Amino acid sequence: MFRPKSTFEQWRIFQAVVDCGGYAQAAEALNKSQSSLNHAVAKLQQSLGVPLLEVRGRKAVLTAAGEIFLKRARQLSQQVEELENLANNLERQWEPQINLYVSALQPRERLYRALAHFYPRSRGCRVNLHERIHCHFNALQPGDLMLSEHLPGDRTGLVLDEVCLRPLCATNHPLAQQEGPISLDDLTSHNQISLHPPIHRSVDWNDADDTGWKATHYHEVISMILQGLGYAWLPRHLVEAELASGALVQLDLESGNERHLYTYLLTLSPESLGPATELLLRCLRNEYQGEQNLSAQGK
Repeated sequence: MFRPKSTFEQWRIFQAVVDCGGYAQAAEALNKSQSSLNHAVAKLQQSLGVPLLEVRGRKAVLTAAGEIFLKRARQLSQQVEELENLANNLERQWEPQINLYVSALQPRERLYRALAHFYPRSRGCRVNLHERIHCHFNALQPGDLMLSEHLPGDRTGLVLDEVCLRPLCATNHPLAQQEGPISLDDLTSHNQISLHPPIHRSVDWNDADDTGWKATHYHEVISMILQGLGYAWLPRHLVEAELASGALVQLDLESGNERHLYTYLLTLSPESLGPATELLLRCLRNEYQGEQNLSAQGK
C-alpha cells in the first residue's frame, strides 16, 4: 500500500507561503509561528528531494519545479474541500448526483443556461445527463428529472419547447431537383433515413416503407443525408447551419412540410425531491418560464 511522504498540512503551508509572498506573512495569515512554517516546507522539500522555494531577500520565490507542484497542490486542496463539502451535504440530505434524461429532440440552448445557473450552487452535486431517443415517463426513478416529448395522459408537465421537424435532403439529391410538390409515391422510391427506434410511435411518420436506413443519433442521420444517401425528417434547430449554407434543402411535399412536437419537464414525485434536485428544477423552470413570460409580454 502506498504511504505518502508528505502531508496535506505541508502542502497547505506551501501554498500559503506562495500566496502571501513569504514566511512571515503566511505565519500571520495561518496564525502559526514562522519557524513552524519554515520547518514544514523544509521537511516537504526534503521528503520530495526537490526544491520548491528559494528565498530571495525577504521573499520566497518558486523554483521551476515549485511552479509545477503548486498547480497540483491547488488541485489537491480543491479535491479535499469537495470531499468535505460532500460529507456535509450528505449529512444534510443534499444529493451527491442527479440523473437528468433528455430527449434527442430537445433543443439545448436554454437547458445549458439552466445548468450554468445551477452549477455555482450545486455544492459538488454531479449531474448525469443521459440523452435518449425515447424518454418515457415510466422509466423514471424517484429523484430523476426528464425532458421528454412523451407526456402521459394522466400527468401534467411544464411545456419547454415546440420542435419543428422538416423533410430535408442534400442539394445534389434527386428529390431536390424535382419540380413541384412531391407525392407519397415519389417519396417511397427513395431511401428514408430515420432514428431507430422512431421518435414518435403513436403517429405513423414513416412515409416510405420500413426498409429505410436507421441510426441511433441525429448526428449520424445528418451525416448520411449530407452524403446524398436519402432524405429525413429533422428538427430544424439541429440543421440551421446546413440550411443557411445550402448544404441541405427542404422538400416540398404534397402531404405537408412541417411536423410539430412539444417537449415537457417531468419528474416522478415533485413532493419527494431532494434539495439539490429541487434547486435544479427551479433553475429549469426559471429559464423556460422566464422566456415564456417575456414572449407573452412582447405580444
